[in-house]
Amino acid sequence: LSVHRNRALQVWSLAGLCSALGLALMGSHGWLAEPWVVLGGQAGLALGNFIRQVVLRTWIPNPSRWAIWGWGALHLSYVLLSCAMYWAGASDQAIKLVYFLFYAFISWEFVRIGHTVRAVTPRSGGPAVMAAGMLWMCVCGLKTLALAFGADTLRNDEWGWDQGLIFLGEFLAISLLQIGFLHMVIDQTHQSQLEGEQQKARDQERLRLLGKHQQDLQSLLAEREEIIRQLTLSNKSAGMGALVASFAHELNQPLTATLIHAEWVGHHAQQSEVDRSLIQEVAGAIVKDTQRAGEIIRKLRNLFRMGKGEFKRMDFALLVREVLDMVQSKLQHEQIELVTHLESGLQLTGDATQLQQVVLNLINNAIDAMAGVQRQPHRLKVVGEVDTHHVVLHIIDNGPGIPLDQQEGVFSLFKTSKSEGMGVGLWLSQSIVETHGGLLTFSTQLGLGCTFSLKLPRAEYVTG
Repeated sequence: LSVHRNRALQVWSLAGLCSALGLALMGSHGWLAEPWVVLGGQAGLALGNFIRQVVLRTWIPNPSRWAIWGWGALHLSYVLLSCAMYWAGASDQAIKLVYFLFYAFISWEFVRIGHTVRAVTPRSGGPAVMAAGMLWMCVCGLKTLALAFGADTLRNDEWGWDQGLIFLGEFLAISLLQIGFLHMVIDQTHQSQLEGEQQKARDQERLRLLGKHQQDLQSLLAEREEIIRQLTLSNKSAGMGALVASFAHELNQPLTATLIHAEWVGHHAQQSEVDRSLIQEVAGAIVKDTQRAGEIIRKLRNLFRMGKGEFKRMDFALLVREVLDMVQSKLQHEQIELVTHLESGLQLTGDATQLQQVVLNLINNAIDAMAGVQRQPHRLKVVGEVDTHHVVLHIIDNGPGIPLDQQEGVFSLFKTSKSEGMGVGLWLSQSIVETHGGLLTFSTQLGLGCTFSLKLPRAEYVTG
């Protein structure tokens, strides 16, 4: 038990030393001065008994501090009374009567403590403590009665029945008290070990659940990224009707020119005299038109490409210009003037496909907003700025603005003011921007237009 460094054991041992010192002083009658025998012996025994009560009270739930102080005052009063009786010249018979009466009375406290401990923990040492208190109370009570009625034989160091009874009773009482205390300490130690094992098991279960929750969270984040990727593709497909028509129109121009030039070459190749410089000029035009058609096809393929969200360093200004090239025909069809101002240093790290979709969605929304307004002229401004830590892109239109009752749900899923819309674009754009650690906001004035601002963390510029 000493391995556990139980404080109760240490204090209980102190009580035993005090009691042993008291008994030694009382047994040194004739060797030491009488005051030391009486005062020291009574004080040692009383202090040891009081310490035992204090230690045993620690097993009582919510012990009363006032009760402890009360019993302490009672023990002190007994010692002072014994000293006063001695100095007043009281007989040994009277001093012994007070001694046994006091210990018969306070033995009831051991009975009460044992009963309370047994009620709380039936298998602990409460019954042994209660039995020790009852035995001690009976022995001291009988001795008190013997002294009161003159039936004691403890005179002039004689050995009598009452002395043997006291010796045997106190020996058994102290033994039961020690057994009860040790039983309570062992039970407490086992309980502490059990609670420690249970706490360890709970901690292990928490760690297991934490690991499982972490895996679930990682799975949910992966699913979220996949949903964003799929919605990005779906939103592209849903809003690409006008762009596909524009691409078809633009592809038709270089392909038609290439066909005309090819027919011209075929016709003049049959003639005997061929103007080589003219043939070279026509061939150059065919190459140029073919390259233009290939560039349009490349942009269309990039728009629909599938990606897994790979973050790479990019020139954001170049990405914005490519998106503006895609909507050029739509801008011309809607007679919208395009004004661009992109500062140098628009460098960031992100997924090009996803950010391209965000910019394309914002520009398409601005074009659609202005297309339904008869007021002229229509103007779209695209402004790119750089601050200390961010790249900021403003997309400004002079359309009708966003009504007050629709502003709260601008970024909500499946909410749209377009009859053919899905209500996914702005919600998806905001999700993509947040994934990149950025912020997507808007400001609007009814009848004057709307500004969407895209703010993304700026990539560190690494040279060499």
